[in-house]
Amino acid sequence: MNQTKKRNSRATGINLAQRINILFDGTDEEDRKTVHKFKKQLNPNQKKTVKSLAFVNNDLPLDNVDYAAYNKKNLKWYGVPFGNKVVEFTALECDLMIVLSKNMLKHFEYIIAHSEAAFIVGPAIEHAEDYFDLIIDFGETGNLEMMIKELVSGIDTVATK
Repeated sequence: MNQTKKRNSRATGINLAQRINILFDGTDEEDRKTVHKFKKQLNPNQKKTVKSLAFVNNDLPLDNVDYAAYNKKNLKWYGVPFGNKVVEFTALECDLMIVLSKNMLKHFEYIIAHSEAAFIVGPAIEHAEDYFDLIIDFGETGNLEMMIKELVSGIDTVATK
């Protein structure tokens, strides 16, 4: 589902980015907590705009969740996501989009390809070279916290060069 569109990518550091979007697999509650903590770290003074969108791998109602999310009920049969949360997220202009996933899901490809991100960073997963401006290889081991640490380090290294 290579949905790439022509973008002018601009590298930016974590501290310089004023608008940051995070796309992640939020199926696991611990991962959602980790991303929530990461969002707070990115914006300690509340002067930035940090938004996230979680995919939750179930088809239960998401009416009572207090975070932006979509699930299997928000996927068309051919893998394209839909719904207000997805539309709002893809329309957000941002300096930096961070993708936190161990797999490139088809609906992630769609969201990334249709995002208004100036610079996209994510792990070395399938099709990463089609979508990411910076790819961080953290190997097969590790958890989400390690992935975040490695991605932040990679972003800051590129931005200072």
